[in-house]
Amino acid sequence: MENSTCHSDVAYKTHVENIAAEQIWIYVSPVLIVVGTIANTLSIIVLLHKRMRTSTTMFYLTVLSFGDMMVLYTGLLRYWIKSAFDKDIRLISQFSCKIHAFLVYFSLDFTTWVLVAVTIDRCVFVCLPFKAKRLCTLTHARMVVVCIGLIMTALNFHLFWGVSHEMQLGELSCTHANDFTEFAWPWIDFCVFSIIPFTIMIIANILIIRHLFMAHKRVASHHHETSHSEQCQSVINHSNGNGVRTKQRKVPSITTMLLTTNCVFLALTLPIVIYLIVYPYVLYDATDHVTAVLKLLWAIANMFQYANNTIHFFLYCLTGPRFRRELFKVFKIKSRSSHELTTTMEMH
Repeated sequence: MENSTCHSDVAYKTHVENIAAEQIWIYVSPVLIVVGTIANTLSIIVLLHKRMRTSTTMFYLTVLSFGDMMVLYTGLLRYWIKSAFDKDIRLISQFSCKIHAFLVYFSLDFTTWVLVAVTIDRCVFVCLPFKAKRLCTLTHARMVVVCIGLIMTALNFHLFWGVSHEMQLGELSCTHANDFTEFAWPWIDFCVFSIIPFTIMIIANILIIRHLFMAHKRVASHHHETSHSEQCQSVINHSNGNGVRTKQRKVPSITTMLLTTNCVFLALTLPIVIYLIVYPYVLYDATDHVTAVLKLLWAIANMFQYANNTIHFFLYCLTGPRFRRELFKVFKIKSRSSHELTTTMEMH
């Protein structure tokens, strides 16, 4: 998301809050970029592994990893270069102003809606298991990603004539070129990036959790009523090896990984959503100190947002037994001890 406002007085720059904001942009940004690049690259390598490519969830997460890197290198990299070297890549030319604005908005919207798509896919898989085999296919997943890309391109394409170089306070700036981009577009983007995806993901997560809770409740009730049948089934499962238990365990583990990713997304993007809602009401006629505070809050909110595009690999490792197992295989560290550790973690 972009904050294109400016203050008529530069006195706010001497306040400690503004200085702290600049330090955040200069020193935290490169850490997120480097860690995010390494982490997302590792995610892509693991998710493209042979045994992972057959899952629609893993396909969506692969696309999400590519999108996360695009967000870091279009949005956060520009802020770092601007703060650390006093160079704004949007000011190189009129084209750089327009293409960069488009890429930032596109990448943020694209990754958000890919996460929405994988959430819906998992919701269908959990709540409608008999229809999932027909609906949740790799062909359909690829079509969904292409459609998301085309829709987000069409939605943000107006930025090619909606932003341009303008002189503000004696300085060249890449800013709004018409009233639609300045006044109407922020609300449209707010709905596309935040309100609608937030609503869909929350509803889908509630449905998933409710279905898993009800399924667990039914199983528990059935076990109490048919203890003898349970013992017989246990014998059958034991005789069939670990295949049945692994299959039963796969759905909850993947679902847990996705639910965690969703919750982290909601938590880390909420600050910037709140900021974008509140700041227009306090910006104008703000004192120098309030302006400096807004600059600090803007930097912090952005760090949270870009952290979301950085840490997915660690969330997958923490909550995804299958992901950990494939990670060990890819990097040839599947020793006996690591295999036993993975198996133990899956059992819990």
